[in-house]
Amino acid sequence: MTRQKIDDQRKQQIRAAATRCFVRRGYSSTRLLDIARDAGLSKGGVYFHYKAKESLFHDILDAQLLALQERWAADVPPDLPADRALAQVAANHLRLFVEHGDEAKLCNLLVTMSGQIQEYREKLEKTFAEMRTAYAEIVRRGVEQGVLAGDPQVVARGIIAVIYGLAAQASVDPQGRIPLTVEQAVEQIMRLAGSRA
Repeated sequence: MTRQKIDDQRKQQIRAAATRCFVRRGYSSTRLLDIARDAGLSKGGVYFHYKAKESLFHDILDAQLLALQERWAADVPPDLPADRALAQVAANHLRLFVEHGDEAKLCNLLVTMSGQIQEYREKLEKTFAEMRTAYAEIVRRGVEQGVLAGDPQVVARGIIAVIYGLAAQASVDPQGRIPLTVEQAVEQIMRLAGSRA
């Protein structure tokens, strides 16, 4: 195995441990020593890759936001009718929080920190803007096809509000569960989008 692969695996190990620590303890209460212990490493082993907690948190957020953007719209055929595409994208988005409970908690931590730190706010707004654009485009196609109704921008904002409202509720649930099944949540999103099906 190459040195680069070993370094990448070690960074992934550290990010996973840091994510667990951040969602359990919060950002300000987590120390590099806590992360090192959770990862089964020495503090020096963490410090070799991340000189400060801030750079580690930035790396986690960047990786998290990229993974979110890649996963939530994955596997949606471009020729799928818009109502079915919307249902599939929303289900993928929600499953991300259902299958990875720490992601909802990390997202909520980012939302909380974005009120305090401009750079986090900018990252979060960029991600939300990209999601709104993608959802609005699906809704726009659905309106043209006659299977969805409403202002695409307004509907897209509503969809994101529903999804992240459910994620917020999951972040305070002891098991990290959203309060609805994915199917129930998608049904509500489709109603919001004026689905004619």
